[in-house]
Amino acid sequence: MNELKMFGMPIQFCEESQKLVPANDNIHYEDYSRKYSKGMFGLLADATYNIEDNPYYDFYKAIVEDDTKGIFQSTDLRYDSTVIIEGTAGGEFKKTAGHFHMPIPGQSVSYPELYQVIKGTALFVMQKVDDYRKEDGSMQVQDVILTKVEAGESVVIPPDYGHCTINIGAETMVFVNLVSCHSTNYYDSVKRHAGMCCYAFRTPDGGFRIEKNPRYDFACEPRLTTPTDSPVCGLEKNVPVYRSFLQDPKKYAYLNDPAPAVEAMFSLLKTL
Repeated sequence: MNELKMFGMPIQFCEESQKLVPANDNIHYEDYSRKYSKGMFGLLADATYNIEDNPYYDFYKAIVEDDTKGIFQSTDLRYDSTVIIEGTAGGEFKKTAGHFHMPIPGQSVSYPELYQVIKGTALFVMQKVDDYRKEDGSMQVQDVILTKVEAGESVVIPPDYGHCTINIGAETMVFVNLVSCHSTNYYDSVKRHAGMCCYAFRTPDGGFRIEKNPRYDFACEPRLTTPTDSPVCGLEKNVPVYRSFLQDPKKYAYLNDPAPAVEAMFSLLKTL
């Protein structure tokens, strides 16, 4: 068992099962699911990939300590964790399915989402398109942000940006997210375009290369960024966001009302 100190609560990672293991009976999660490669069919760069039982990722919904559950409920925020197992499919690194967030009721923008990598290395793909709910024709990509995030680093997905997470490392990757309980995911347009606008492939030297998804129309080129600390967004390198949230929950109110923090969300991403 490996202790995941960045998790913010006593959670261990089991290499054999590739699962999270609470270290005591005070930690619970609302739901758990494992997605296999069959569930990713139609989202991969290689449309001919047909292995059905390749484990992709696990999702732990609302994982908290019992004595902190009330704080999350009072702020309408939820703390989840995802474990993306190391590997590729057709040379493409394993990833989450990818989605957009639906608009905040009464507003024209969607909910943001905070992510922190606990173990391994992630590449976050963030894309803004002309209309993510269009039912025919190609979505036009107006902005693409690719952010490489190492363990201990964090990123905030700005409103109206679709996103997915890719494990570009040589080990299983663990990350957590803090998001509004009212946020609803929208998957249809990503599925219709066979995934996000960019795919990440493993290179012979263990790095990654990006290929644009030809099903999208591009009005821009992808830009690679790196995350920085953001006091406004409550992000500090190597400080568990779980603990930071519990110390000052009001600092994360922007996850339900993003307008005051939108500029900070973009400024924490430094272009390489």
